[in-house]
Amino acid sequence: MEALPSLDGINFWCKGPEKISGLSSKRRRELLDFLGFPLPASEGVKSGNMEFSSPVPHGTGEKGFGTVMMTRICEGDEVFVHSSDIQLLDRKSVLKVLDWEPTIVFASGPPLYLSHRVPEAGKEASENALLLARHVDTLILDHHLLRSFEGYSWLKELAGMIESRVLCAAEFMGKTPELLEAQRKNLYEKAPVPSGWHEAYSKGKAGFEEFL
Repeated sequence: MEALPSLDGINFWCKGPEKISGLSSKRRRELLDFLGFPLPASEGVKSGNMEFSSPVPHGTGEKGFGTVMMTRICEGDEVFVHSSDIQLLDRKSVLKVLDWEPTIVFASGPPLYLSHRVPEAGKEASENALLLARHVDTLILDHHLLRSFEGYSWLKELAGMIESRVLCAAEFMGKTPELLEAQRKNLYEKAPVPSGWHEAYSKGKAGFEEFL
């Protein structure tokens, strides 16, 4: 394994281990083992031009998906808030974002592909999205929302309702959305991944050139 570069002078800000999803807990343990030192719990912390929220629901609080941490970064007249995984399903979380008076917000849109498990992903998320979009200059919605073509249509419908910019991350960067996650099933059928490939790739023993 390659030696890590020096981490002297590098700061880490992390969601604490309490009330997080099983996958997030696994990732945190793996990062801790890899780095070799304890990771901080940064909820509620302020550091320079950055501020971190108290824990907020990962999607809908009642579903038991744990909590996440939002980040506010201020630079000049711009205030950027990163709130991925709130999924616009909790009104208090959206109001916390607005309390920070952002100009740009990045958030995960609702998981419409899971509407059978999260019925509030439709109406409640729409109301919260409109509230948020009407109070910021730019709203970037991605992640869960773009795991289905229905989600991208939802995004375009929302964008047509208001004057501020509402777009996905690819569009924000001036690129055409490819919606690869929405096509995951078809892509795996066209290019099947051999058994054991993911583990081999994680160890640097396999590449993805054969899929290009």
